[in-house]
Amino acid sequence: MRKPLSLAALNLALVILSLLIFALVLSLFLSFGLEAVQDSWHAKEESSLNSYIVTQLLEAPQPVSAEAASTLFNTLPYAPTYLYVTDNLGQLLYTYRKAERGAGRGRGLQYGLVENLQWSEVRSPSDELLYRYAVHLPTFSEMEGNASLLAAAKRILIWALLIAMAVSTLLAFLFLKPLKKQSRHLAQALDRMAGGERTVVVDSKHIVEFDVIANAARTLQDTLKTEESLRRQWAEDIAHDLRTPVAVLTGQLEAVQDKVLPFNEERLSLLQQETVRLESLINSLALLTKLESPDLVVDKSEIHLQPFLSTLVQRFEAEAAKRGMQIVIPKEDALLQADHQLFTRAMENLVSNAIKYGLEYSTIQIRFTADAINRAESLAIENEGTIEPAFLSRLFDRLSRGEAGRSSQGSGLGLSIVKAIAQAHHWSINGESNEKTCFTLRFT
Repeated sequence: MRKPLSLAALNLALVILSLLIFALVLSLFLSFGLEAVQDSWHAKEESSLNSYIVTQLLEAPQPVSAEAASTLFNTLPYAPTYLYVTDNLGQLLYTYRKAERGAGRGRGLQYGLVENLQWSEVRSPSDELLYRYAVHLPTFSEMEGNASLLAAAKRILIWALLIAMAVSTLLAFLFLKPLKKQSRHLAQALDRMAGGERTVVVDSKHIVEFDVIANAARTLQDTLKTEESLRRQWAEDIAHDLRTPVAVLTGQLEAVQDKVLPFNEERLSLLQQETVRLESLINSLALLTKLESPDLVVDKSEIHLQPFLSTLVQRFEAEAAKRGMQIVIPKEDALLQADHQLFTRAMENLVSNAIKYGLEYSTIQIRFTADAINRAESLAIENEGTIEPAFLSRLFDRLSRGEAGRSSQGSGLGLSIVKAIAQAHHWSINGESNEKTCFTLRFT
């Protein structure tokens, strides 16, 4: 497995690579750019020299003799490598090689002896051949002084790039050193959290991205502490709630087995009640686990609230009548997109709680609001009776029951299931208790 790179090493490598790429690109641009400039400069000077030679020959008295040619070209605007001038018959009139000047007469050089040169012709306005000349102008780099200048410039450029690379690497190292330290501290803090420590101090950082990570780490740690605390409490509550019916069943069965208690219809009914309570708790736990699973699929369909609530009230009429309570619902209708089975379970839990914990001989009010196109926006269930203030903040906690609910046969999961169903639909729910208790589902 390849060893991972540290943040500082990776950034330092990127700085050095960037400098190398910059140096390469700069070298290529300078190389091709200087070559193009030199070619352009050479072409212009060569054109000017040719124009000068032609003009001198045409403007001089004709025919030009060797002595006259020596005078004509005594002062050249540029210093060619060589210059040969002949008449139309090939007789050498003038020669120049580097620092040597002179007339062609008496040198014994004929056109044929220098025919390997590139010759240019000078013609009269009537296109009569008058002279031929061969000239070579050295390029910029072929000149001794210029060559030294270019070599010196290249050396300076190389040294400048090396020094820039060294200084940039040093500055990058000094800049990345605190980043490396901060990233190491963050990594160590996260590693300690992963190891189970929940008191890790994560300081704020001066770098925005690191500060975001530090804030997220603190939030994660607080969330983990809360979740672990809730999980421990839930495990304890589950053990307690399961222990009670199991202990009752075990005690009753052992007493019947030892013939301490008689096995009759009353005993059988008691055992059955405890079994039903145990089964209800287990089923509620299974449903809550399913609702909180990320794989849950909500099968939404259109629900007409008025007929839905009418059916719901009919199912709870007998239970409400035992406590002298009445359930009132709106006469108008509204539409709601929801999973019918899950929404039914949520409403059953809320109505059952209102009947169980509301005041006797009171009214349970169910009402909802809708938008302009009759889509339900919220639904509230209100009953007379209050919840103790200390319990309000834990209404939707798992296995959490107020003082009134501790003596009941409830599992303490009803409101947790309602909240899980609301979250699965991306709804919200809240409970308030002042003179009355009201639970409100908001669908938007």
